[in-house]
Amino acid sequence: MGKFEQAVNNNEITAYFKGEGDYFSPEEGNMGYHNEILNFIGMMSYLENKEHPYQLLVKYFRLYLNSLKEDALDAWSLFNNIACYYYLRKKNRFFLTENEDLIDELTAEEKKKIGVLYRYLKENFDKVPGSAQMFPIKKQFGFTRKNGCRYDLFSF
Repeated sequence: MGKFEQAVNNNEITAYFKGEGDYFSPEEGNMGYHNEILNFIGMMSYLENKEHPYQLLVKYFRLYLNSLKEDALDAWSLFNNIACYYYLRKKNRFFLTENEDLIDELTAEEKKKIGVLYRYLKENFDKVPGSAQMFPIKKQFGFTRKNGCRYDLFSF
């Protein structure tokens, strides 16, 4: 059984997205950070074999999104998970295509939450562990835009 299946069975979707506990995937280079892309790929591999994988992705992402609080780690986690989604979609990996956009599936309230957390992250990026060694948040969001996000998520 893979880690995402374990997360589904144990009702730990949020912990999986955040990389908490058993779901922590160390970043290459061993800097001690969680590598969201490894977990995202694990989730996509699991979902790909399901009857309605895209609808399940939306369902699980919503569960995760609705659990987030206005703090630096939750905002950073959201930022990275959205970046993973657009990166994999641009590469047409798994069942993702550029015809579908996860953000389009969200309610106005859910989009508003993304905006709140993105703005919080922009204002509090210095509270993210290791942020001093990272590209500025605006530049990082530029990578997400290049991968096909047509929304200014800071403005929701």
